[in-house]
Amino acid sequence: MESHITLRSLPRENLKGKPLRTAALTIVVTLLSLALFAGSMLSMNLDNGMRSMERRLGADLMVVPQNSASQAEALLTSGSPGTFYFTRDVASAISKADGVAQSTEQVYISSLAASCCSSKLQIIGYDPATDFVIQPWLSSQFDGDVKDGQIVAGAGVNVSADGTIELYGRDWPVVAQLASTGTSLDNSVFVNRATVPQMVEASAQVSHRVMPAEYARKAVSAVLIKVADGYDPHMVARSITRLDSSYGKLGFVYPGGITASTKVSLGSLVGYTAIVVAVLWVMGVIVLLAVFFSSVNERKREFASLRIMGATRGMLRGVIVREALIVSLAGSVIGVALASLIVFPFSTLIGRQLQLPYLQAGPLVVIGMIALAVACSVAICVAASMLAMRRLARPEAYMTLREGQ
Repeated sequence: MESHITLRSLPRENLKGKPLRTAALTIVVTLLSLALFAGSMLSMNLDNGMRSMERRLGADLMVVPQNSASQAEALLTSGSPGTFYFTRDVASAISKADGVAQSTEQVYISSLAASCCSSKLQIIGYDPATDFVIQPWLSSQFDGDVKDGQIVAGAGVNVSADGTIELYGRDWPVVAQLASTGTSLDNSVFVNRATVPQMVEASAQVSHRVMPAEYARKAVSAVLIKVADGYDPHMVARSITRLDSSYGKLGFVYPGGITASTKVSLGSLVGYTAIVVAVLWVMGVIVLLAVFFSSVNERKREFASLRIMGATRGMLRGVIVREALIVSLAGSVIGVALASLIVFPFSTLIGRQLQLPYLQAGPLVVIGMIALAVACSVAICVAASMLAMRRLARPEAYMTLREGQ
């Protein structure tokens, strides 16, 4: 029994009858939706990471040992682990400098390659009694005090099933794991200041003492400072160098400057991404218009025959629009799926390669971006088909039929 083709089934049959044209349209729409979704998610995740980094830096000024300012900057931005320190007497003197409203000490230790991670970890020891950077963030997700020997793990640290991680050949209990920040803190672990000597001693047991034993209780890697009202971080830095002639060799890191330079890099990258997406969309629209106009020219005889058989212009328009809808929905879903295979599984790698803070957006935002990418791709494809159909709206059916003969 032969099946009859109706106006309802005609769009599908037309697409099946012209596989090359259908494939070309689908590929174009796929590229459009892929570029829009991937570019938008990249820009959004970078912006999320930037705002997260601004919240986490928390200090106006960091004072670090001589020749270690670049290491401290790398620790804040790219997450490169490091171990550097001076002594607590220096830190105590710095805290009394003119313009210092609050100060707290931190100790940075670079671990060996740990079983929990693909690379070295940054161990950050902080003083809960004076801290104004780490503690407020921890307390938003962990209700309690970090006791001696306990660890709070960043989001990028793999915690074993028994709730521990192995560092320096020893298992350390993890009392909490923090949400992702898109910054180097995700690959860090946090301990209180009293746990640092335990870490140093554990490192000695595996033939890799991170610092001499006599420095374990008095080492300080950075003094984080919140400046008083009316003072500029650079002014406070100058007042610190005047405390002692040897302090002129100290390193000074200005988190606000790091944020500003990171914003410039981020702005450039987002700008380039927007340009690439715009160029792809312009080229895609041109290709869509060319294919649809060519298709309409090829099908003049077909449409004229349908008009003679009683089909109205609205019906013909509906056939073309349904063809465009089928192609655009298929292409946009494929494009979003391909982009998702790149953006989501490799988000950590993307952030590492860009060396910029990169924080994945939440599920509701992602769903919204998927809907937007699909809607825009479908809309542009349908609009291109409607523009092409305007050519059929002018001549009468008989003249079109003769033109196609």
